[in-house]
Amino acid sequence: MSGLIVIPHYTGDRTLEQVLRNPKSSGLLWLEVLLNGDFPWQKHLNDPQVMAAYEKACIWYGHFKTMVSGHTGRHPLEARPGEIDAREYRKFQEALLFVAAGRS
Repeated sequence: MSGLIVIPHYTGDRTLEQVLRNPKSSGLLWLEVLLNGDFPWQKHLNDPQVMAAYEKACIWYGHFKTMVSGHTGRHPLEARPGEIDAREYRKFQEALLFVAAGRS
């Protein structure tokens, strides 16, 4: 089991190695970090793609921590200040609902 929950549903990539090789999957990596607190992200922060996704996830968490924590049970991320791209809100919302449905 890879531990990924969001990306396999969207692209079929099941390992972090596959995700990092696939531009479509790597573009969703921030959502995986944001919504999947069970994956050992800290072990992979030396990879620039993972670090960038982690930073973006922390910014989104800062804006939506109540929604993320309440619907996913995710352990808290560092809430960092920063701007989010409102055009990605629908993607965030869809992934959040997908993860929340899997928990019920």
